Amino acid sequence: MDNRNNNTRKAIVKIMTVNRTAEQVFDFFKDVKKSMEAGGAARSVTMGSDGWWSFDHIAGGRAKIKHTYLDRKAGVMDHVFVGAGIEWHAYVRIVPNQDGATMTWLFMRPDGLSDEEFEKQLLGFDKEILLWQDALENHQTS
Repeated sequence: MDNRNNNTRKAIVKIMTVNRTAEQVFDFFKDVKKSMEAGGAARSVTMGSDGWWSFDHIAGGRAKIKHTYLDRKAGVMDHVFVGAGIEWHAYVRIVPNQDGATMTWLFMRPDGLSDEEFEKQLLGFDKEILLWQDALENHQTS
């Protein structure tokens, strides 16, 4: 057994595969208001002058989100989410998958949560993914 100090945090990856191109998925999520509201967990999404999007979140109360790195060509859409006093960093990748795309969100346990609390917090994200998949495949016109 390795006895070195472990300075890593628990990480969880969530995955969505859709029948839309990577470019269409990127464009859908770049529209923060549209995508956040389509996921069902956010309401009253508004853009602030500081680059942050503010909204009411079902789990985090008054919350905000901001892209930290966007690269459409590489399919990178990293962002930070702040809600209920906790700052979450999400490392997001969108890659082509045949005629569709696969999107991954990598979350590392934020300060203020135990591993168990972290896992529990992300259970609701699965419902958002299903709603985003439905919006992309059944309700998006482009």
